[in-house]
Amino acid sequence: MRLKLIIIAILSLIFAIIASQNTITTEFEILFWSVKAPLIVMIVVIFILGLVIGLIASSNYERKKKKEETQIQKKKDDHQNDNQMK
Repeated sequence: MRLKLIIIAILSLIFAIIASQNTITTEFEILFWSVKAPLIVMIVVIFILGLVIGLIASSNYERKKKKEETQIQKKKDDHQNDNQMK
């Protein structure tokens, strides 16, 4: 537990340093939109979007994997039931 707190503190310090050094306003253009914001805001927003996309992708992967394992287990159970009936 203490190691986790130390890691969180170090990451928070690194983030604070990065935030204080990247306060310049920049422009971000995508298709027809243009957004002006501090660089650190854009970095954080893109980071959060990456986390959300990663979580969605991993949850879909886990759901698919669990479904396949359930189907395999069902086939094994059916095969065992067939053998017991004989």
